Amino acid sequence: MATSNGMYVGIDVSKDRLDVAVLGEKQEKPVDTTLERVNELVQWMVVDALFHARLPVTVVNPARVRQFARACGLLAKTDQLDAQVRAVFGQRVQPRLYVGKSEAEKQLSALLVRCKQVEEMLKAEQNRLRTISRGSVKRILAILKAEQIQQLLKEQKAWQKEIEILSSAPGVGMVTTATLLAELPELGKMDCKKIAALVGIAPMNFDSGKKRGYRKTKGGRADVRSVLYMSTLVATRYNPLIRPQYQQLLKRGKEKKVAITACMRKFLIILNAMLRDQQPFRV
Repeated sequence: MATSNGMYVGIDVSKDRLDVAVLGEKQEKPVDTTLERVNELVQWMVVDALFHARLPVTVVNPARVRQFARACGLLAKTDQLDAQVRAVFGQRVQPRLYVGKSEAEKQLSALLVRCKQVEEMLKAEQNRLRTISRGSVKRILAILKAEQIQQLLKEQKAWQKEIEILSSAPGVGMVTTATLLAELPELGKMDCKKIAALVGIAPMNFDSGKKRGYRKTKGGRADVRSVLYMSTLVATRYNPLIRPQYQQLLKRGKEKKVAITACMRKFLIILNAMLRDQQPFRV
């Protein structure tokens, strides 16, 4: 099939997954055959086609649009009404424009997804066959993942400065660097509050009158949060800016989960500032 921007996409359908190939790209995009993943695939093709046609396009959580419709008194729901509401939402709210990934970012994203799938397959086999040495399998997988990611990062000369800057921060390894480059291209281009909200580690207020509700994080990019969490765990031991904050929060009686989330937010803000200023980590 061809999209509106002349991009040709081939899809091989099997029982457990779809293998999606874009003509001109080196790697296929594996997609699970769940309804959610298929819907994501369709959305990606439409949105990417509009982006490459140089038309401004945004991707918005449907719940936000529905809440907007209710606030406007539009309680009825049909496909035609939904389209009208989205148009009005775009005009009045002016949501952030979608920014498509470069070919290098797409390749890196596909590699990270494939590595994650292999990890899940190995975990399933380890649970089924208890005789497999978990430690040896994990070591082999870590070596293979590191070699693949390192090779792809070396091939991208345009990323070398960003790689050098990010990897200078204690706690940031190769997988974290690759994930930030592939899944968070906005890093260094947004203010601290917006980048934290984008990842999903910004505390949201739940206050009413004199009542002060419990602050919670919500939404965001799960893949980025996952690697940032692991990096922050390391940073709480070895990073001279994150470690004292973590210890101080624990002394104040904060739960470990709350303290880690606060440190994740600070770590992300530091990394954002580093890329913004094009400066390596410094105390």
